[in-house]
Amino acid sequence: MFIFSNIHERQYKKIYPDIQKVIFDICDKQLNSQKNADWHNIIAGDIACVIRSSRKLSTFYKVRSIEASDIVDPQDGTSHVLIGEIVAKAEVEQDMELVFNRYGVHHRYLPNNKFSIGFNVADLGDALDALPVRSSQGKSLGEVANKA
Repeated sequence: MFIFSNIHERQYKKIYPDIQKVIFDICDKQLNSQKNADWHNIIAGDIACVIRSSRKLSTFYKVRSIEASDIVDPQDGTSHVLIGEIVAKAEVEQDMELVFNRYGVHHRYLPNNKFSIGFNVADLGDALDALPVRSSQGKSLGEVANKA
């Protein structure tokens, strides 16, 4: 499972009106940072959670594809979008830090389970598989991921 930082609340529907179901974006400049190297491990079928300014876990998506957009900034390069669909909701919205501590999440760019500067994406593996969720595909995130 991957988490993504959208703590600045980027409005993907406004930025990419011609691309449906954008759940996250990242530019070439950000991808050149070692902190975002996990982006290159994402494949269709993976589970994703985009953390917003509230820093709560809420909605989980199944990744459908990653696409280069038509948006190219002279300094930041091409913007790449993650396309996905909702597959589960957390039973209860909970603070990211508390959930990560409870489930023993460890990632080098999540010091004390908080976002670090310049961080946008992390592969959490199966650390949250036991997290209870509401979904027609299972009662835990792991069950949903196995059916994804």
